[in-house]
Amino acid sequence: MRIPHLRVSKVSPACHILARPLTLTRKCSTSSGKSGVDSSVHAERRTHRAQTNNLLLAADRLLESKHAHTIQSYILNKISADKFYNSYRWVAFARLIRFALSRHLFSVAIVLYDRLVSEGFVPSSSIRARMSAVKIVDSSKDIEDVIEPLTQVFADESYDTTAFMQLFYFMLSVKKAPVAVVDNLTRIYTTVKKVELCSCPDLIDEVVRVNTQAGRLGVAERWLRAYEESCQSGNVGTDASPHAALLDTLMRVDPKNVSALQAILEKMRAAGIPPNISIFNTLISVNVKQGRFREAFELYHVLVTQRSEQLVPSDVTFKILLRATRLLGRKRRAVRLLNVMEPRQIFREMVECHLQQTGGQPLGRSSSMSASALQMALRTLIARSDYLGALVVVRVLDVFGFSADLQSYRIVLAHLLSRIKREAKRARRPGECRLADFLMHLRPNENLDLNDMTSRMQNNQPTAQPSSQGPISTDLRPFPGRLEGSSREVVSHLLGLGEPDRHSDEDLFEVIPLAIIHSSDQTRRHRRMYVPTMALLCGESDAPRIHNRCSSIPLARLLQKSFLGTLWASSPSFNPRWHSLVQKVVGDATKSMVPPMQVADPVKAAELRKHLDRKPGMPFIQSRKRRSARAGWEIEFVGDDGP
Repeated sequence: MRIPHLRVSKVSPACHILARPLTLTRKCSTSSGKSGVDSSVHAERRTHRAQTNNLLLAADRLLESKHAHTIQSYILNKISADKFYNSYRWVAFARLIRFALSRHLFSVAIVLYDRLVSEGFVPSSSIRARMSAVKIVDSSKDIEDVIEPLTQVFADESYDTTAFMQLFYFMLSVKKAPVAVVDNLTRIYTTVKKVELCSCPDLIDEVVRVNTQAGRLGVAERWLRAYEESCQSGNVGTDASPHAALLDTLMRVDPKNVSALQAILEKMRAAGIPPNISIFNTLISVNVKQGRFREAFELYHVLVTQRSEQLVPSDVTFKILLRATRLLGRKRRAVRLLNVMEPRQIFREMVECHLQQTGGQPLGRSSSMSASALQMALRTLIARSDYLGALVVVRVLDVFGFSADLQSYRIVLAHLLSRIKREAKRARRPGECRLADFLMHLRPNENLDLNDMTSRMQNNQPTAQPSSQGPISTDLRPFPGRLEGSSREVVSHLLGLGEPDRHSDEDLFEVIPLAIIHSSDQTRRHRRMYVPTMALLCGESDAPRIHNRCSSIPLARLLQKSFLGTLWASSPSFNPRWHSLVQKVVGDATKSMVPPMQVADPVKAAELRKHLDRKPGMPFIQSRKRRSARAGWEIEFVGDDGP
């Protein structure tokens, strides 16, 4: 779902009053005294602004945790008079209300607004107009009764499209208002405010989407026609996003309605509206869902041939393609399709598009690479037991400013545990060697010699003994709860193979240039990370609140040993050229997945590194928010302070 751009306007605190006097005095007798007081006031304001910034970040992290339901009590406790009563209090309230509205925490916004008013503060006109509309709807017993009072609110100069979009979501998601009523209010708003539809494609996106979901396809098409006419009369290029919203929603509601899809595309062609990346993503996704994998990848190749600065594959594109390869891999009798890309190639093209958009700066942000796309790449490669490919993904996370997290460890460990238990249940063929044999006889902190493993298995007991009892997980889900004894022992052994106490990565394969690695090492020093324990993996304790970032080195080490185990199991006989064979296989994987990269410009890297602490770790819920940043997901750290 596309969500519109909601930017927070600056709020001047000059219009506020205080419920009780604050201990702030100003001496005006001399210019030097006034200058000194001004300096102290600015310093105090910076301190309070930093406190509010930290509160907003902490609230954002809380929303991503299992304690998200406590967000209201958490904010009210932090903003209590005992903990935060100063000259910045009014601005803090204003920013928190805007934060709550942008996150669609409407009940929290109402409580904060009532608190603001009860303490004697005068809200800004913008906040007053927004909250007046929300409270009118919230207090109404009959949704039809809100039309007249809302029409009066719409006439307020400070009420804008940002405010209306928030009301739009409130009525649909919280109050469950009929789509016909919301659609009628949208018409009233655009009429009262004399809104040019060509100036708000995101609003049209949402109106088209909800009408299509409600089966009101004719109404959705009328909105589209009005939007196109507005663009033509205003001599403005028609944005394809409303048509993309219609296509996407229509395919979700009725994926077999191919004729309607073709009709919409034909109307776009007749109107001279070029397809954007959302259109391509919708068409590729529809083909994947209907099992037409050849057509899906043909569409991607068409997209690549038409690639430009305005039309670039997004992270959603690559996630759809990776999902297609996973679905193909699950088919027992899958036919080899010539145009289907392998996961390694998809990953490489995602990296290339990212570097193209960022001018070769790995730490830059782009629409082609996101945390969730990297997670999907890891899941897909693990599902194929491509441990070397998964190792490459994990190793480049730091290069692009991302990091592993608890979920990424669970993905790898759950898969390895499932494979080990599956091998334990299966009858052994004569002379067969298995990955489970290799991993269970391997010891942490040892210099691995593949030629020594066969004799070791014949003469020594395994470090951990997997059980052939119990269910086998066939998907890549995290541990559902407490593990039974033998499984817990196996997972503990696998964690030990990652050697969590060994912080150096000198033993890992060089899958990226050394200069790039050293550059990412400098970044990693600025970021606090931890290694998950059994209690964290099993959900028996909470992860530390440090942005959910885990060190990727132990995970990469475990994947490296798993790759060596599969290589050994394929040919367990003595081979004096193991080292050169491993180097060749690793080199081929690197060439197929990692395009040539230059060392980042030190000045640009330093600027980009300042923002790394705001980048999420996997599984990267924030990456979905990045795509919806136009809805106000980004936290503003400046403004609202006034002069």
